[in-house]
Amino acid sequence: INAEYMGGVVDGQENTWSNIYTKKFYEVQDSTTETNHQLLAYLFMTSSEFLKSLSPEDRAQFTQIADEVTQEANLNVKAAEAANRENILKAGGKINTLSPAQRQEWVDTMKPVWKQFESYIGKDLIDAAAGA
Repeated sequence: INAEYMGGVVDGQENTWSNIYTKKFYEVQDSTTETNHQLLAYLFMTSSEFLKSLSPEDRAQFTQIADEVTQEANLNVKAAEAANRENILKAGGKINTLSPAQRQEWVDTMKPVWKQFESYIGKDLIDAAAGA
């Protein structure tokens, strides 16, 4: 994508701080606007068939370990994201932050899109994400 930036084919991108830093996007774009509209997190998945095959004791231990490992992995991701945001600044990248009014405008603009997806993912999940 760096060649596309430099050639004027692309004038924006959406990514995590880690991707912006490691792919050196900050070197070819004028700045990055921090919108805080996404969450980078990992989850552990398995089949219900597998879980049902475990004894209740093993299932409880398995899910506890999976929860602990997932939480630890996500803490590590959060720390890496914060570190790479700082790395961008240290390397001379510019990060724009939205004012509260600009952030609210972003949210208000997205609300019709959220409404559009309620039937697919559920209003409760959208409300939970919006409140996070």
